[in-house]
Amino acid sequence: MAWMQGPGGISAALAASVAIHWSRPSNGAGRTYDGGYRADGPVRTLPPATTAPMKISLVMISTGLGGVQQSLVPYALALKKRGHQLQILVSGRARSMVDLLVERGLGGQVEKLEGIWKLHRYLPHAGLRERVRGFAPDLVLGFAQMGFIEAHRALRGSGIPVLTRVGTMKSKRMGRFRNADGWLATTAEMKTALKARGFDEERIFIVPNFLAENSPEPEENSSQPGERDLRHPPRVGSLGRFVARKGFGVLIDAVDLLRERGVELECTIAGDGKDLDTMKARIDERGLSRIVHLPGWLGHGDKAEFLQGLDLFVCSSLDEPFGFVYLDAMRFGLPVVTTPTVGARFIFSDTDTACWTPFEDPASLADAIQRLLSDESRRAALGRQSRQLYATAFSLEAGSRNLDLALGQMRGLGKR
Repeated sequence: MAWMQGPGGISAALAASVAIHWSRPSNGAGRTYDGGYRADGPVRTLPPATTAPMKISLVMISTGLGGVQQSLVPYALALKKRGHQLQILVSGRARSMVDLLVERGLGGQVEKLEGIWKLHRYLPHAGLRERVRGFAPDLVLGFAQMGFIEAHRALRGSGIPVLTRVGTMKSKRMGRFRNADGWLATTAEMKTALKARGFDEERIFIVPNFLAENSPEPEENSSQPGERDLRHPPRVGSLGRFVARKGFGVLIDAVDLLRERGVELECTIAGDGKDLDTMKARIDERGLSRIVHLPGWLGHGDKAEFLQGLDLFVCSSLDEPFGFVYLDAMRFGLPVVTTPTVGARFIFSDTDTACWTPFEDPASLADAIQRLLSDESRRAALGRQSRQLYATAFSLEAGSRNLDLALGQMRGLGKR
């Protein structure tokens, strides 16, 4: 299978969203784009943010830790870094999220909400309304469906703009965010989908996901996974929720094919979910229990150790509206093999930073893994470019500026 170039992506996305302009490098190499994304590597100098400090309330009612929920921590850290005053309102039942916020030094901004039950999808939550009005923010940002719906309903008539971060490409779910005063889309395709559904283009801002600065980082002066000799046997891995749309069954089948070809390797898939038993049965049926390992969910420190122990990261997902897993892998300089999900097309589009494979095609996935494991120079190049792109576009430094400028523009627009 030939190397594939991803279509559309980050360069055009920011040009259509936030009016930031970067100067062309002095050597004239490579294209430059609005928003700081470049085709050939990181932009070294970022302009100072110009947004005046604001008071911002972040509302997250969900108790899970999916992609949208995980974005709360980087957003909070980014806004704090830019000098904004924060109020972080979370459900008292979201213990894991509260613990994570405290761990990241945000405990002083956290306020726990009690009594968030299904009934409040139909009745305004008085406690939420009182907390937010008491804080008197310039903007409110609701995370996920429940966070936005609760905030919008509780603050109706308050005059406070309520934004939401859109983390889905599904039409029905997008429609539930229609009453927001502004929308933060994570990809260009998501912005296009919102526009197609009649959302006000002036109020759609592209803010790609990014990671928190105090997430685990590789040790300084250590070689990156793509640049060192392969382990014996080589280790490939993936992580995520064990649900059908993540395509882990395809990865298991690809590993089975590689074994039949005589390719030695180990595969670790970290995570958990409702398909755990199905995945275990698939592994057992193919006699792969000594090759494919399922260690369960990993904490931040364990995730760092897991990623640093891989030679290659694989995402065989059928649906990634963005995909924090890509950023995790890129941060550690891992070569990435991926299907052309919405998130992958956006993240890797203008750079030769990933190896592409079709959806639901174990044979092609096996070919891509085998080719990359046998090509040291290609593997090293992908690893270097992967980490450079992360530092340029998806680090806290880059994310904080994109978010800061988008919210500053939203503040100027005010309520609809």
